[in-house]
Amino acid sequence: MIVDFVIMSGVAGLAAFSGSLLGWLDETKTNWFSDKTRRAIIAFGGGALIGAVGLVLVPHGMESQPLWLALLTFLAGGIVFLLIDRTLQKQGTPVSQLIALNLDFIPEALVLGAVISSDYKMALFLAVIISAQNLPEGFNAYREMRRSHDTFLSHHILQIMALAIVIGPLAALAGFSLFTLDSLFLGSVMTFCAGGILYLVFEDVAPEAHEPGDWNPAFGAVIGFAVALIGYGMTR
Repeated sequence: MIVDFVIMSGVAGLAAFSGSLLGWLDETKTNWFSDKTRRAIIAFGGGALIGAVGLVLVPHGMESQPLWLALLTFLAGGIVFLLIDRTLQKQGTPVSQLIALNLDFIPEALVLGAVISSDYKMALFLAVIISAQNLPEGFNAYREMRRSHDTFLSHHILQIMALAIVIGPLAALAGFSLFTLDSLFLGSVMTFCAGGILYLVFEDVAPEAHEPGDWNPAFGAVIGFAVALIGYGMTR
């Protein structure tokens, strides 16, 4: 059982690292992807993040806490990450894509660990959907850090992203050891992160994905959400 969720969450973390490698290849191969393709990847990641909020974090988070607490933690997440994002922007070190990735990945890995003993099918498909989300999010995070600040060297970013391979299993182990899916604390973490993700998507991810007259990014967001919808539907 432990080996199973370590492998599942490790593969999901590897997807984030693989996405950053794609970003590195795009940079070193001199625009490996076209601008439209990049925007589509960004939009896909945004759609997957919204899917995580609407289909995983909020539904499961609300099951274990009263409405007033879910609302409070959701709004608190939005406010806290508004303040973090504004502070980082003023310092010239925007890393909203990286923050959004971890706000998504860590609580979902916690949920994966918490449910694997009682619902293996749900844990398996949750691992699939996390991996599908992490790949474009890793790509977006790499590009954002390289573009926004000269001190973020390629190998430093790849080292940071490689930590996801370790963070995922650790979060899943914590979820397995400490929580059940009906844990009040775990539910509060999920709705808090959902509020933060939603703020970051609409503040940073969606504007970057959009260009007037280009429908591809918007439809990419729909496809990203559809991936989350498939994972959600198959666990019901």
